[in-house]
Amino acid sequence: MGLKSIDNEEEILTQIAGGSQQAFARLFHGYVNQAGRIVYTIVGSMEQTEEILQDIFIKLWKDREKLTSVKQFNAYLFILLRNHTLNYLTSLVAERKKQEQYALFAQKQEDKAPGYPDNRLDMLDKAIDALPMQQKTVFLLRAQGYRNPEIAHRMNLSTDSVKKYNQLAIKFIYRYMKVRETIFLSLLAIRLFK
Repeated sequence: MGLKSIDNEEEILTQIAGGSQQAFARLFHGYVNQAGRIVYTIVGSMEQTEEILQDIFIKLWKDREKLTSVKQFNAYLFILLRNHTLNYLTSLVAERKKQEQYALFAQKQEDKAPGYPDNRLDMLDKAIDALPMQQKTVFLLRAQGYRNPEIAHRMNLSTDSVKKYNQLAIKFIYRYMKVRETIFLSLLAIRLFK
């Protein structure tokens, strides 16, 4: 499973290194379908495939000055695709793991303290309501099972922004609930030791 070189590749790479957008368009159109098939085979999602390809071609454009030193562009692009796709999948797994850990944490906290006067679910609702609008929307969409690319598309954001908003929301909710729990335990201790 490799990539077939396009015609006049060396000349196209030289033109791209010089800033030619037309040459970059030829390179893009010469490789995008081949690259897409490879990435899609690995990730199995059209949205994720498009996101990965976009990231790769943006990286190629940003590093265009280096393209003249690439001897076999098809092999170079294949390695970029492989590495970026694997990094993407690794970060996706890590994010899912964080979400699962948060769900387990929230469940354990609720199980630990069912008798709190301020019910844990009410506290979670208040924490979510206190989030800034973007974080709240991302968090609630994630809770409904939407994936980052879908949320990014719905909210007209980048996937990285969606990830960041979700991380910020989880941190805020954790801190919010932790502070409320500490305050409650302090008040309870004061009442008990009066």
